Amino acid sequence: MKKYVLLFAIVSVLFPFSSCDDNNRLIMGSDYPADYDITYGIRQAMQYDEVNINGIDLAAKLPFFETFRLTIHYTDSKISAVTLSNGDVPFSPYDFDVPAGKTACYLDTDALPNELRIAGTNNVVAYFQNGEFSIPFTLECSALNYKYTFKSVQ
Repeated sequence: MKKYVLLFAIVSVLFPFSSCDDNNRLIMGSDYPADYDITYGIRQAMQYDEVNINGIDLAAKLPFFETFRLTIHYTDSKISAVTLSNGDVPFSPYDFDVPAGKTACYLDTDALPNELRIAGTNNVVAYFQNGEFSIPFTLECSALNYKYTFKSVQ
């Protein structure tokens, strides 16, 4: 019995070394595209205040939120550009002028949460945390805070 336990221990230690090729784990499949776009729409438009600390979802109540689009462009499987369209939303979540069309950007992974930044500026377009993009913002009333979270619309 001890002989089988020892044999099992040796095999279980050697198995990971023989069955895993690190180079193959890091290579994307040949059928997976290196350049692609993902378009996101608003999943939630949350409003927070002192009374509603868990927030109220306004996205279903105001149909113009359906027209907001955030398109992330990937080149060589890395984020390279962003295209923003405010659609019919009557206000902007940004305190800077959003460039029209496709704009170079990068994902700053040194910041927590990760920040999607416009290249060459300190402007943060969105935050990436827990597998989703979000945009927190305030409008004219500082007692109310808002946050968009996104879903893929493709």
